[in-house]
Amino acid sequence: MNRTSDLPDLDPRDVADEDAAKIGSQWTFGPQTSIEGIYESMHRYVPAFLIDQNERTRNGFWLAGTQAVGHHGDNFSLGWARANPTPGDPGQHNTPTLYPNAANPTLFGTPNPDNMANMYTAMYRHIIDQHLSFYFDYAQTVNHALAHYDLGAGGRGLTTDCHDGTVLAAFDPTANNGAGGESFTGPHCYAGGDLRGFSTGIRLQF
Repeated sequence: MNRTSDLPDLDPRDVADEDAAKIGSQWTFGPQTSIEGIYESMHRYVPAFLIDQNERTRNGFWLAGTQAVGHHGDNFSLGWARANPTPGDPGQHNTPTLYPNAANPTLFGTPNPDNMANMYTAMYRHIIDQHLSFYFDYAQTVNHALAHYDLGAGGRGLTTDCHDGTVLAAFDPTANNGAGGESFTGPHCYAGGDLRGFSTGIRLQF
């Protein structure tokens, strides 16, 4: 597995194996109430001297509950997700704290960054009949100062945290006919955002 920090002007030893595991469960309390939980753990196996740029190793969880309301079977759901901090940050975005690693003066990273994030969700589903329903939902992602988690990145909508128009310099492997070079075109993903979104839709089952 490689990433931006594997580009030719950075340390090639940052090409590393990764793995992830997830487990979930649901509990029901009669026909009207349920709660769900998911725990996930992800690891990126890099040498110890690269740990300060490792933002792929973390764990997280998701908790949610659904309650049926009314005689039509309508339901209301609340959810909370947490992405716990990572051991490092490669400083790709607007994260300001960068320093040369003692073992490699060309390597940059941030140890123990404040990059935790929480997401809060709410949804109301109105049941018309056994085939047709419509829903309204709301989500908010609250990033800590160095976190850049998004809304819409899974394909449900347009991502929002990478629409910063600031012209920032970054290494672009496609510049100079593929030879690579510095690009000043931006935009870059913006850390520390408080992102909010609302959507509605119709579900037809047949």
